[in-house]
Amino acid sequence: MLMLTHTWMLLMFLGPGLARTAERDLFVHNISPDILPIHQDITTDMTHGLPRFRHLPGEYSKAFFTQFHLLVDDIAHYGRICAAAPKIFDPHSNGYAYRKGRLLIAPLLDFHSSIGHRLNYAEAAYRAHIIIEMAFDQVLQDEGGREELVPLFFEALNYTLDDKLEDFCRIAAWFYGIDTATIAEALRIGKEKCAHEERTALFASLNGRIALYIGKFGLDVHHPATWSGLHDLLLQGVEITADYEDFFRKTIAAIRATGFTNPL
Repeated sequence: MLMLTHTWMLLMFLGPGLARTAERDLFVHNISPDILPIHQDITTDMTHGLPRFRHLPGEYSKAFFTQFHLLVDDIAHYGRICAAAPKIFDPHSNGYAYRKGRLLIAPLLDFHSSIGHRLNYAEAAYRAHIIIEMAFDQVLQDEGGREELVPLFFEALNYTLDDKLEDFCRIAAWFYGIDTATIAEALRIGKEKCAHEERTALFASLNGRIALYIGKFGLDVHHPATWSGLHDLLLQGVEITADYEDFFRKTIAAIRATGFTNPL
């Protein structure tokens, strides 16, 4: 899932009371598996391929919120909580994003064929799950009462960089096994990238998500058919993910069933 979705999941998990009083850097620990790989020296495997239930000494207890991210991704990708992320990609995965994404595989293959690309089934399954994750983010933006997500996201980033950077880097370096200087640089790069997208009205917008897909998969940004085709696919994804609250309920139930407890 994408960073706004993870922010919403943690907000809902904490509940109104804790969400109001929790330190905002907790939300950055939560999105760190996705924002840190913006740095060229950090890969998604480095931030997602870790054991899920490592013991957290008291001084590293905020890494709980990073673990929470990984457990949410497990349900979204694999349909179950994993001891660690599987090393082999399974296009037939039973995770929410892949199950929903199967409904998009045929139209996605048609779209890519129309712009001169040929995909195999595994590639199509992977890209369809990306569209579902983007659509899930979009549904949260479109639903009434979700306007707080983007301000909270940037409030958390600014607070962490201004007031909690040393503490964040110490905990993240221990959790990921990445040096603190690289962690700090990655967070600054990530914040600047997100802030640029916010200034250009791309962050958390439909066009921004289309641009993300275009950039990720090397499509022609100047081709009108690319934009119109992806626009249609994302709108289909929005319809498919209208049950987003059901995903939240089932995910939280699965996480709590593991005995995973909030340290706050």
